[in-house]
Amino acid sequence: MSQPGWRAGLERASYPILLRLTRLPKWFLGLLTAGVLLGGLLAPAPWSPILLALVVLFLTWLLVLAWPKLEPTARIIRATVIAALAALIVAQSAGVL
Repeated sequence: MSQPGWRAGLERASYPILLRLTRLPKWFLGLLTAGVLLGGLLAPAPWSPILLALVVLFLTWLLVLAWPKLEPTARIIRATVIAALAALIVAQSAGVL
C-alpha cells in the first residue's frame, strides 16, 4: 500500500475519534494524558510500562496525523519526547528504574 493511501486511511479512521475528542472540554484531554503519564511514572512494575505505552501510542498517533502540517523543529521536538518516553518504558521494563 502506498504512503498516501495509508495516510488517507488513517485520517479517515481517526476522524470520528478526533471529532469526539474536540467535543470534550479543552482541559480534559490534557488532564487525562497527564494523569496516565503520572500513573506510569509512579505505578509499580507491571502497570508502569503499560500506562506509559498508552501515552506513547497516543502521542505517536497525534504526531503522525499532524506531521505534514508541522515545521521541522516541531517534528524533532515531538519525536524526541516520544523517544524519551519509549526509552523510559524500556528502562522500567528492564528493571533499571
